[in-house]
Amino acid sequence: MGIRLIILDGDGVLWDHQDLSALSLPFSLIDQDTIVDANGEKVCLIRGIRELLKSLVKQGVIVTLASWNKPEHVTWALQLFRIDRYFRVVEARFHPEKHLMIKSILKRLIDEGVTLGPNEILYVDDRTVHLVNVRKEVGDVHFLQMHVDIKNPLEIVKYLRAQGRRR
Repeated sequence: MGIRLIILDGDGVLWDHQDLSALSLPFSLIDQDTIVDANGEKVCLIRGIRELLKSLVKQGVIVTLASWNKPEHVTWALQLFRIDRYFRVVEARFHPEKHLMIKSILKRLIDEGVTLGPNEILYVDDRTVHLVNVRKEVGDVHFLQMHVDIKNPLEIVKYLRAQGRRR
């Protein structure tokens, strides 16, 4: 079977800011790809993310988010960028334990009747620091490091095709 679930990080993967939680609410929309916090600090959606999300959903891939951020910050960003509708599950927690977030995502999917093996999961993050614990707790999931393994989010679609994902 091909990859059926993609788990994306937020900081450095969806948007260009490295710590969304460090910003001050409320956020405001400047344009469809740029938001600003209460102090005027800008956050931009990474180019290609919107197209990636549309493509993944169209292909039937389950799209989820595991983000080490304050949940309210993530909710504001997803809603203002108008990409919240693409995510089946959003796990935003203010701690670094990505493996716990991913296990929670998988439990929610199991509760919905979706069972997945590690070989059907692609985890995309801009850092590798969480990968050892994710693989220890979840299994040998596929992994792409943003800005290292891939430069443009749309390369994820090519990766899925190479892994045998069918439309």
